[in-house]
Amino acid sequence: MLKQFSILSLIFLSSLCAIGQTEKYAAPVKWERYKISDRDVSVLFPKLPVLTQNVDSCREKETNQYAAYAEGIVYGLNVISKTKKKVPDFCGNQKGFNENLFDERLKELMISLKAENSIKSTQNNLEITKVSNEFFAYWLVNDFKNKRWFEIWTTDEDEANLKIKNFVESVKIEKKPSGIEIEKGASRTLGDEVISEEKIFNNSDNGETPNLRIIVKPRANYTDAVRQAQVQGTVRLRVTFLASGGIGSVAAVSELPFGLTEQAVIAASKIVFIPGKRKGVNISMSKIVEYSFSIY
Repeated sequence: MLKQFSILSLIFLSSLCAIGQTEKYAAPVKWERYKISDRDVSVLFPKLPVLTQNVDSCREKETNQYAAYAEGIVYGLNVISKTKKKVPDFCGNQKGFNENLFDERLKELMISLKAENSIKSTQNNLEITKVSNEFFAYWLVNDFKNKRWFEIWTTDEDEANLKIKNFVESVKIEKKPSGIEIEKGASRTLGDEVISEEKIFNNSDNGETPNLRIIVKPRANYTDAVRQAQVQGTVRLRVTFLASGGIGSVAAVSELPFGLTEQAVIAASKIVFIPGKRKGVNISMSKIVEYSFSIY
């Protein structure tokens, strides 16, 4: 009887582990309204997005980028605002956060997307500027009266796609927005829930290169304490890019001390991508991803 109980307990624990792994790497596509209360904005996302942050101290510019993968498309919202941090002395004659930054960003997007022109429209009494190519589309909302602007973006520019249309039109800029608070976002990029198990296709073993597209590669944090310790170098990670669009296991191939390896793993877990395909079917694969840390 005791032996049977032990076997049943082992089966039960194994089932829990399997469920945990599914929840860890995937989530159902469920369009819900998410909000960023301290930025007065809300938007529909297909699942909890990952959050990556970047601060340009010399320009007093802070960028919060939210992104989620669902059914072959990445949906994103960038919130660019004035940071509360002071401009460091080494920045020289930098003018800090000003409206010219919005114009510079628009030009930057037009160059990177090789767009010949931009299209202006009005939505919810806000002027929206669209810049796109065959792979990406950005909708920029200038809200500089509140020291910020917003960028709604997708990896498919087809506004005839009802999901993209609804996503873009769902953005609301208002005091006390409604929805689920994103806070720090998902701890890793979540793929779509899948029934069948996908085999790992190891890119480095046979030389084939499926058309996996990395859309967002977050930076790894490099703290002042580590910089003072004069630590620099490269962390190499083997990252599993799942057919579902989620990031799977992340294992260190080469490491650095003072927590830098852990910071690289955290960043790699939030990589957002479009899965590679073989014969028209999404496949899982593993690739080496590097994070370099240098003193500057």
